[in-house]
Amino acid sequence: MRLLARQPEVFVRSLGPEEAQRVKITRSAKDRVRLRRSGIVLASVQGRFAGEIAATFAATEG
Repeated sequence: MRLLARQPEVFVRSLGPEEAQRVKITRSAKDRVRLRRSGIVLASVQGRFAGEIAATFAATEG
């Protein structure tokens, strides 16, 4: 039986000042999909693991 190694965690790259501002503006948007996506991106930028982010946003890892 071959054991599969756990895949390394993947994070979003650091955001530039303009990108960070756009994500913050998006967070205040009334569009729920954009709000959710920007929250996921910000959580990744902060170094949170995929499992934590998935649990926070009731999403699936992967």
